[in-house]
Amino acid sequence: MKIALIVPFKNAKAWLPRCLQSIDPRFELILIDDHSDDDTSIEELAEEYLRGDAYVEKLSLTWLEGVAEARNQGLNKAKKIGADYITFLDADDELAPDAYDQIEAAIKEAPDAPIIQLNHAFAKTDGTKWPRLPNKRGTYELSNLPKLWASSCNKIIKASLVSNIRFPDLRHGEDEIFVLECLVKARRIYNSERIALYYHKDNPHSLSSSTTLDDIIAEQVALLEFLDDHRDDKEICEAIRIRQSELWINPTYKRAIGGGKT
Repeated sequence: MKIALIVPFKNAKAWLPRCLQSIDPRFELILIDDHSDDDTSIEELAEEYLRGDAYVEKLSLTWLEGVAEARNQGLNKAKKIGADYITFLDADDELAPDAYDQIEAAIKEAPDAPIIQLNHAFAKTDGTKWPRLPNKRGTYELSNLPKLWASSCNKIIKASLVSNIRFPDLRHGEDEIFVLECLVKARRIYNSERIALYYHKDNPHSLSSSTTLDDIIAEQVALLEFLDDHRDDKEICEAIRIRQSELWINPTYKRAIGGGKT
């Protein structure tokens, strides 16, 4: 079984060692440099921090294209190498020490599931970690979706599901549209309580930290276009309505819009 792990980065030299050191060599790692200009060497990083005989595809984009296109290039490469499953990791986060085993176990729990959502832990600066999703283990249909983290990074997705699905060109919210496109096609998601990812917030240059009001507006326009395309799909429309009510109290939205405390 091939599990492709797609890791795009730009100017993440300070955080990549933590990320790369957490990656089990059993992953089919696709490491994508989105035109870094901080002297990051993709070859040196891979050689220094990856363990054992890790499989690595190294892509260096020749001009700044953004995280969405970087992930799309990773999806194209995963298709070429014949990956069975695809997942993602941001360069300033890390996998749990037993992440590969937890992912493999979750796949065995639900071998027919097109999408598996794992839990993730928020890693505080003092080193403490706590799980973020309260869902119970099981298969959820569109009509009763679990609480979603609208990120691609805690999802294990069958490669066949995303053969023709790609991330939209957005600075914020590209994950949400991608996940929604996957759900429209899959119609269900298996939720596992297993933790495979540690989510950090110590990168002041992360996209969530630099999201602007213009980014929020572009995301909402893309979401409205998605709704228009799927206006007859009542289940996905209701799922989006519920998700939107959660997003407007998100700290990233509050900071970008300027309303309330962050």
